[in-house]
Amino acid sequence: MRKIIAERSDGIEVRSFHGFADVEAAKDLRPGQRSIWDLSGPGRGRRVAVGPNALIVDVAPDVGVFVRYESWDGPPDPYAEWELVWDGPLFLASGRVCAVKEDQGEKDYHPAFDLGREMTQWSARLLSKFVDNDREPLFPRDIYQVTLLTLQLWP
Repeated sequence: MRKIIAERSDGIEVRSFHGFADVEAAKDLRPGQRSIWDLSGPGRGRRVAVGPNALIVDVAPDVGVFVRYESWDGPPDPYAEWELVWDGPLFLASGRVCAVKEDQGEKDYHPAFDLGREMTQWSARLLSKFVDNDREPLFPRDIYQVTLLTLQLWP
């Protein structure tokens, strides 16, 4: 049975959510590394665009997003009531991933989740759930009509 190593949900609503990024690559602190700003958005009919150090996620622009990060020792079972949005390999230069907001050219980086390994190719899964009530135990109780995203990663 797989075990969760670390997890975090900040309880911070992200408006104008753009995606997930390796925070050091996105802030240009890793010379030579591609970042979320080098990646084009998801193509027609797709919800996610993936590149080194980044995932751009297409979510409804008028809905807030809450994110959760999970580090596992191996592939976890997907959550039954959640939609699988994407799974595949994700390279992270610094091993510190964060939610990114982009609104009319203004960029904001939310607190990073440290996976503890630099220059690593991770297996990753992105799960989504739209919540219009306050009954989801892994997220803040006072949320209403938001998108919940869980990014699961394992070596």
